[in-house]
Amino acid sequence: MEADTTWIDGEVFALAGFDHDNADIVRVALIAVRDCDCWDTIKSMVLETARVKDLREVLCNRVEEAAQYSDDPEDWREVEFDRLTEIDPFAAISGAKALDQMATRDIWLNVMALIAKAHAKATSQDAYTGSGKQPGVARYLVDNVNFEYLPRNLQRDMPAHIRELVEWSEQFARLASLNDLDTLRAVSRRFPHCERLIEGIAEGIETSWGMGSDIIQIPPTLLVGSPGVGKTAVARQICKALDLHAKIANVGGKSENHLFGLSAGWHTAHPGIVTDAVATARVLNPVIILDEIDKTHSGRNGDIAGELLGMLEPLEARRYREKYLAADVDASHVSWILTANDLENVPAPLRSRCTIYEIPVPSPHQLPEIITSLVDEYASEHGLRREFFRLDVGDVEALTETYKVHHCVRFLNRLVRGLLHHKSRNLARN
Repeated sequence: MEADTTWIDGEVFALAGFDHDNADIVRVALIAVRDCDCWDTIKSMVLETARVKDLREVLCNRVEEAAQYSDDPEDWREVEFDRLTEIDPFAAISGAKALDQMATRDIWLNVMALIAKAHAKATSQDAYTGSGKQPGVARYLVDNVNFEYLPRNLQRDMPAHIRELVEWSEQFARLASLNDLDTLRAVSRRFPHCERLIEGIAEGIETSWGMGSDIIQIPPTLLVGSPGVGKTAVARQICKALDLHAKIANVGGKSENHLFGLSAGWHTAHPGIVTDAVATARVLNPVIILDEIDKTHSGRNGDIAGELLGMLEPLEARRYREKYLAADVDASHVSWILTANDLENVPAPLRSRCTIYEIPVPSPHQLPEIITSLVDEYASEHGLRREFFRLDVGDVEALTETYKVHHCVRFLNRLVRGLLHHKSRNLARN
C-alpha cells in the first residue's frame, strides 16, 4: 500500500513559508522519510526535548563539522546520532529511523536548521533574559524595573502613560482564532487593489499561528505607489481589522530627534515614537506607520533611515537605546509599515529589510466596489444605518468619470463624502 504523502505540502509551508530554496530542501527530506508519524517523532525530539540553548549549540557544532568534509563521510549518520543523543538518548533512538532515511548530511543539516529557526521564532518571547527582570518575562525596559535612575525633574515631568511602562509586562495584542482573519480579509472589499498585500499579511499571521504563536506581528513592510492610491488608508484599516494600535507619522522633512526622541537635558526632551506607541497601546506589539519614507534625508539632525535599520532587525531591536529614557528597551515586537511614492528614493539597506508591495491605481471595474465601501464607512462614522445614505447609478457613473481625470482614491473619498453630505442636507430640508 502506497504511503500517504498529502501531509508533505503543509509541512513544507510551515517550515519554509514562501522561501522556495528552503522549500525545495525540506521537500527532498520529507519525500525521503515518506512517513508522517516518523517525521513527527524526529521533530518532537528536536523541538520538545531540547532547550533553545542546547539546540543552538548542537547545530553550531554540526555546521563546524560539516565544514571539515568535502564529501559526506560514510558514518555521518552515526555522528549525527551521537549529537542527538547528547540532547536526549531516548528521543534519539526513536528518531533514528528518520535519520537513516536522509539522503545526505547536507539535507539533514539544512532541515534541522530550518526547524531550529522556526522553533526560535515561536519561542522568542521566552528565549532570553536580562538583569532586573524575571526569566522569560517580556518587558519594555530591559535592565531597569523603575525610573529612579533618571533625574528627579524628568521623573516629575514624565507623562503618565510613559511612567506606567514599569507597571506591566507580557501584554501583547493576540489573535483569538484564525476566524479573526476573516475581518482582515474583508478589508479587500474596501481596497480591492490591495488584495495581494492583505492576503500576504494574513498568510504570515497564519504561519505564525501554525508555529504556535498567537502574538500578532507584521514583518517590516514597504508600500509603494503613486500619491492618493490609499497606502496609508489600507495600512490603517489592516491595523483596525486586527485590533492593533497604530501610530502614524509623516516623516517627510522630519529630523531623527523629532521621530526617535530627545534625551533629558534638553528643554524639549520627549520620548520617541516607539516608546509613545507602546505606552499608549499598553502592549509590546503596536504598529508604527511611517509615511513618505522616501523623502527622508540625513543631515546634522540625524538620519531617520539609518536609525530605522536597527529597529527592523529583531536581534538589534531587543536592545534599542531610547534617548529620552536613557535606557535599553525591547522594541523587537513592534511592527513597521512604511509607505513611499518612489521606490528608487528609498535607501537600499532599508528596502532589503522589508517585504515590498506595489500598490497599483484601482482599475475602473474596481471603482463601484470602492465607492460602496466609502459610503459604508461614512455611515459608520456618523453612527447611522446604511439605508440613510444612498448613491444612485448616475452618481456612481459620475464619480467613475471624474476618477479617470484625477486617479486618486483620496480625492474620490472627498467627492463621495461631499455628495453624501449634500444629499443629507437636502433630505433634512424636505
